[in-house]
Amino acid sequence: MSAVGTWFDTSTNKDIFKKVVRKWWDTTDREPHEEWRKLCLDLKTSDEYERFGRFAGLPYGGKVEEGEEIPIYSPKFGSVKDYEQEMYAMGFRITHKMKKFNKVGLMEKLTKSMKRAMVELKDVEIFKMWNNPTGTTYAAGFDGLSIANNSHTCLDDAGTTYDNYLASSLSYSALDSAKNYFAYMYDDQANVFSTKPDLLVVNYQLERTALEIVKSERVPQEISNTFNYYKGWIDVFSSIRLTSSTAWIVLAKNHPDYGYFVLTSMSPEVVVKDAPDTTLDTIVLSLQYFKYGVSDPRFAFFGNT
Repeated sequence: MSAVGTWFDTSTNKDIFKKVVRKWWDTTDREPHEEWRKLCLDLKTSDEYERFGRFAGLPYGGKVEEGEEIPIYSPKFGSVKDYEQEMYAMGFRITHKMKKFNKVGLMEKLTKSMKRAMVELKDVEIFKMWNNPTGTTYAAGFDGLSIANNSHTCLDDAGTTYDNYLASSLSYSALDSAKNYFAYMYDDQANVFSTKPDLLVVNYQLERTALEIVKSERVPQEISNTFNYYKGWIDVFSSIRLTSSTAWIVLAKNHPDYGYFVLTSMSPEVVVKDAPDTTLDTIVLSLQYFKYGVSDPRFAFFGNT
């Protein structure tokens, strides 16, 4: 195992140990950048495994003629999905000599750096789900399809499908598609219901376009007096974690059935221990347990070119 030792600085004067060094410039010495809580539910758990089941209540009844028996309906049971906690960990090793003679508190600095890295590691890992919505590598719903898909399936006998993906760049007309999607949603019995989205998530490079659409008095990019229907319609969150410069997502995160979540059984913990040898080195470790996923993908509408 590699260790941070007094050979850290290869110069002959070993300036790292001299008190004359006024400040060490470390651009990683900052507050962690975290975005996943804006897009996902934060669910705590004490179990290694969690199971989610898909269920649809009763469909509409029908007209019954006099003397006929009342028909008996049954709910629909779909698939289940299991989520197993995954461990993410890192650490560093520092020699006894480095701890004793360094003048910059390297042990404390590296521990702080590791804590920040663990927070951001979780953020980057969870955003794999949002950065790959048309694949099933990182997340899939109960129907086994990618979270952004043109043919999500309901549980009704007719096999009704719904489409929460638009292959289009962000624009005023593209938001029309998102609005109509949320206005005419299907539940798993293919009954239509309506909900209002509350968050437009965009790649940071799309922030100007998004704000023009939702804050302009008139329809943007158009010479007219047409009132902007989307003014104040939805909040905008600009993400640096979305890797596609053209990606945008409309969420109904406040809906009680919102299905994008992170199951966390342990936030990052730090363990300091002596090295298991005769070096008197110190090993500092950090680990955390979490699992991200989606049960019902219908409360997110995805767009991209």
